[in-house]
Amino acid sequence: MTRHLLRFSLVAATLLFGKAASASVCAQIDDTRDTLIESDRNATRVLFPQALQQQGLQVVAQGCTETYVVYHVKLGNSITVFMQGPQGYRQAPARSIEEIPSVYSQLIRALITNQPVAVTNGVVDRTNVTSNQQAPRRVEADSLWYARLGYGALLGSASESGPAIGFGYRYELDNVAIDLSFFNLVIASNNNPNGSSGGVNGSYIKLAGLYFLNPTANASTYIGGGVSWGGTALVKEVTSPSGGTTFNSYTGSGLQLEVSAGYEFLRASTIRMFAQIDASLPAYRVTYVDYSTLTASTSKGYAATIAASIGIGWGRSAYRVNVIQ
Repeated sequence: MTRHLLRFSLVAATLLFGKAASASVCAQIDDTRDTLIESDRNATRVLFPQALQQQGLQVVAQGCTETYVVYHVKLGNSITVFMQGPQGYRQAPARSIEEIPSVYSQLIRALITNQPVAVTNGVVDRTNVTSNQQAPRRVEADSLWYARLGYGALLGSASESGPAIGFGYRYELDNVAIDLSFFNLVIASNNNPNGSSGGVNGSYIKLAGLYFLNPTANASTYIGGGVSWGGTALVKEVTSPSGGTTFNSYTGSGLQLEVSAGYEFLRASTIRMFAQIDASLPAYRVTYVDYSTLTASTSKGYAATIAASIGIGWGRSAYRVNVIQ
């Protein structure tokens, strides 16, 4: 069985490579569209057939069964190579005239294998990689630190309210952003005739994504969501059966689902301001201990958090001008 499989593979490989080697093709330069100077164009008349032969194609002057046509469009120092073959059409950039042979190699391979020009499919290798692919361009993002202050409330069995704070870092493109924030807390510190309370509720660390509805404007509404690790630590003063005072406690920690909505302005500058509403929905239950009865009782419940705040951010903008002296 193994012998038959090996024989079949050898025959298939022989037929495949034999077909590639026996294919006769013509190489043409489209002079009507080519914008290279004549001396460079004459060089491509030699380089293009050589590139076809290196990929296993037999180049002939006449009597060919297939034709490959190429032309070059130069803008400044950059050259875009356009190639048309029996399998279709491909194009790729070259930063200089010296990179044209490498681009030929990539485009011919892409046509023969019917694949796009990419580094993941064998079209690009160590012999034909260009400088554009060695140092690809990326869209630069804005990075900024921020602090925010507002007011929030604990919902559920541990109903309390107080000041809300938060600190974080945003990495923004035009329409999306990554938001990593810390100590997004509502500080409960109420004093009233029914008793005082103190504690915190919220997230200690939060990772979220934001989406801007008007990405290129100087101001935009945004929505977002993410996850956080947070907790509740709250103590409330209550009246005991004997007439004195005692305390009830609410404690718990774990993962939380985060939902945000806001409005950010001054987006064209390195200083940002925003107004934001946040809701933290815990995936854990808070332990409630009631000491107001003769026998302390323990129960479980949820303590979600909602907060509204104003924030200010500062950092580096992606849009800057470099002055060369």
